[in-house]
Amino acid sequence: MADVHAHRWRHSFAHEWKRPGGDTGDLMLLLGWTSEDMPRHYGASAAAERAQETQARARLGIGERV
Repeated sequence: MADVHAHRWRHSFAHEWKRPGGDTGDLMLLLGWTSEDMPRHYGASAAAERAQETQARARLGIGERV
């Protein structure tokens, strides 16, 4: 598999960690990151997807009341 590399794994891990509400500080400790730039960078690729999932779970219906 030519598309498998460490950066892709980090993106996937960060996304799956944060998807159920995993703590950013814990993610940093697990992966040895000392800068908050790292989880922000590796979690950004799927941040919109996680936000939509959170909104669906919360059933806020904000767009339905406009």
